[in-house]
Amino acid sequence: MIQKALEAKNIESKIYVEEVKKGQIGGATRFTAYASENRPDDILIYHLAAPSAIADFLSSRSETLVVVYHNITPSHFFEPWDQVAATGQIWARAQLSRLAPRTTLALPVSKYNQEELVELGYGKTAVVPILLDPAIFATGSDGRIDAMLRNNRLSGRTNFLFVGRLVPNKAQHNLIAALSAYNKIYSKDAVLHLVGKPFSKEYLSLLVEIAKDLEVEDNVNFTMGVPTEQLSSYYKGSDALVCLSEHEGFCVPLLEAMHNNLPIIAYDSSAISETLGNAGILIPSSDPVTAAVAMNRLVSDQDLQAFFRSQMAARLEELSIAQSRRKLYQALGELEPALSLVEVAG
Repeated sequence: MIQKALEAKNIESKIYVEEVKKGQIGGATRFTAYASENRPDDILIYHLAAPSAIADFLSSRSETLVVVYHNITPSHFFEPWDQVAATGQIWARAQLSRLAPRTTLALPVSKYNQEELVELGYGKTAVVPILLDPAIFATGSDGRIDAMLRNNRLSGRTNFLFVGRLVPNKAQHNLIAALSAYNKIYSKDAVLHLVGKPFSKEYLSLLVEIAKDLEVEDNVNFTMGVPTEQLSSYYKGSDALVCLSEHEGFCVPLLEAMHNNLPIIAYDSSAISETLGNAGILIPSSDPVTAAVAMNRLVSDQDLQAFFRSQMAARLEELSIAQSRRKLYQALGELEPALSLVEVAG
């Protein structure tokens, strides 16, 4: 999306990546080719969210560097499940720290991320929220998913949704516990749709085991990730998005839910409140009963849903592509004029 924003200003750019994947959009090139293609007045825009050989490569370059910081999940979330993944997060954070003196401008996607960069010694920073194009939800829907969600609702089964990788920091284990509490306290038969691929077999196995132990195995739908059409159906056909994530640098699904007028309940952690604003219910704890009470309040109160939908419209304007592009242009405009900007993604 940054490349499109640059193109809108007739600024030449090229994307370099660590590994070129089959079917990759945008004609990306492997980053090692840059050394023979560079120009001294290039500006390098590096997206940092994971460990990458690109970060080490950039440390040795002399071109102007802009770091777009999406966030790095703390390693402790991964340590009980995958030591390799935990080590990767430690490596990524070391790279983030090492790039601080090398970076001319950092563009965190949230104030939450900005505070982390300042602590690491980054100088000039400017918050530029995620550029999300709502047109991705105009691609249609999946009739099978639409029918399933509709049949649930007609039979009195509330559809709760969470979108995101099945990964410990997103705390799907707490979501399953909240679903169990909701069904038991309010004598309901609600369904929780978990849309996202698992990061490890071990964590997925734990989630399945928790669902069985809490006797909601038939009420939890593990989708294992879905194409855009099905994702659109889940957003449009569900009754509420419930997010109990313990660490987010922005949380794009909150924005996606707003674009689909889907009521939101979220645990007030990390950057959640910053992204959500007043457009949903924020709860102070991820305790299952606390979440269940909020879930019941939201899905049973039409007036409350209408109020939050009105707040969503205002929040979407604040986080619109136009507003984010304006902030991007303003930040980049303070750099020295350059003939070319180059975008690289780790």
